[in-house]
Amino acid sequence: MSSLSLTPGFTRLGVFLNVEDPHHDPAGALHELVNTAVAAEVQGYESVWLAEHHHNGFAIGSALTVLLGHIAALTTRIRLGTGAALLPLNDPVRIAEQVATLDLLSQGRIEFGVGRGGPFPEQYRQVGLASADEARAHLHEALALIRRLWAPAQSGADGEGGVDFAGRFYRVRGLRLEPKPLQRSVPVWLASLSPDSCELAAEHGDGLMATPSSDLAQVAQVVQAQRARQGDLRFAIARFFHCEADPGQALARGLAGVRAYPLEMGVQFAPGKRPPMFEPDASDEVILANAVIGDPAQCLAQVQRLQALLGPHLLLLKPAAHEPAQARAALGLFMSEMRQKGLAQ
Repeated sequence: MSSLSLTPGFTRLGVFLNVEDPHHDPAGALHELVNTAVAAEVQGYESVWLAEHHHNGFAIGSALTVLLGHIAALTTRIRLGTGAALLPLNDPVRIAEQVATLDLLSQGRIEFGVGRGGPFPEQYRQVGLASADEARAHLHEALALIRRLWAPAQSGADGEGGVDFAGRFYRVRGLRLEPKPLQRSVPVWLASLSPDSCELAAEHGDGLMATPSSDLAQVAQVVQAQRARQGDLRFAIARFFHCEADPGQALARGLAGVRAYPLEMGVQFAPGKRPPMFEPDASDEVILANAVIGDPAQCLAQVQRLQALLGPHLLLLKPAAHEPAQARAALGLFMSEMRQKGLAQ
């Protein structure tokens, strides 16, 4: 299928995938994720993003570059995003090499989303990080090193002699990264709306990304303030998604998927940081205000509401259904609605 063409000014659409293994069949779960990513290209979505998690029996996406390399070989158009690469948990030099190689193999289709690790203390403990704040400091320094390593070689300190970098956590001397990415400037996205992430985005022109559980009212405030500050802000938001022709069935399955998600993932939010939609007593209305769930017409109305509230952005649909066939059917049904309404070709 040719590249998706959306009505000018309409929200751009991508797919956000977590490698979920509800049936304790890791090989099957990995193959199903690849099938869903390939289907997203056929259906006409602009991009597909994979979440990274470690030491989690339900979310087994621990090898993003391996998965994206496989998907790259099976696709030709769809852009491929890390959503997000957890830099504090990895060696930034290896990540720089692997993502650069992916960019070359995919002919320049990589979007580089980065994050610190989210509400999963076990991930931090296993690499000796004491807190989320310490992980954030590692993230910022690792990203600064990766930017230097990806920069075109120049004469002087970072020329033929390579890159010298002396940080608090990472140090290299005379390091030459090979190969360099195909894209002269790989798009960087910060999977956070914290004040320091907004500062970094304004400094470097990075994109900002909101997670599926982010409270929409708070997101809208941050986006409005950041656009006033940064101007042409690249912004992406992931939303839990489910679409079926029967609105009652769509709501039942979608809401059940959202409610089960924090328990299955084993999230551990800091006091006062739990998103409203993940509260144990969250109402249907609270969840639906922060998701895209319903029949095709209802989903389209929710997407148009997001567009009116957030302005130009990339909307990443995160399937709420854990059954891959249901997720692919929902994505296809919604894109068919877009075409029928003349919003996509």
